[in-house]
Amino acid sequence: MLSEKRLAKFVKPLYAKKDEMHNFSHILRIKRKVAFLRKGYKNLDGDLLLLLIYFHGIKKWVRKNKKKVLEMGFSKKQIERLIKKNHSPKNSEEKIVFDANMLENVGRFGIKKMLILEKAYGQTRKDTIALAKKFLSEYKFYTPIGKRLGKKGIKIRKKWLKKEIKRYNKKEG
Repeated sequence: MLSEKRLAKFVKPLYAKKDEMHNFSHILRIKRKVAFLRKGYKNLDGDLLLLLIYFHGIKKWVRKNKKKVLEMGFSKKQIERLIKKNHSPKNSEEKIVFDANMLENVGRFGIKKMLILEKAYGQTRKDTIALAKKFLSEYKFYTPIGKRLGKKGIKIRKKWLKKEIKRYNKKEG
């Protein structure tokens, strides 16, 4: 098993220029969610989980710096699982990390994240509402716990979106 301390120390600066919802604190939140979502799974590849947790937000960097990631102790096969473009999660490790990341987008936290990013990217509320509507249909969860929590989170987000559309239309009309 790789040294997680060494890995965290290596990766942390790579997230320094990310927005506040996708910085190293995001990685730590994903790590905590993974610890919860992995319950009930046996024979997980701990190194693959670490790779997916710590590098999921910097895949472009990994593509350009495969050698450095290999030197950390990850295998070529593991790195290919991470950087494969546009694929649904196939194995348990991918499903767990995918759900941990997706849970950040729903529920009250997802709403908070969306509003913080609205401000960070200089979006209008109209733009934010449009994006929220667009992505609502794309939320999918794969793990049993992720499905349960995700379903609740989507309901919260839909309810907020409905109220926000009403409030926005009232303001515009």
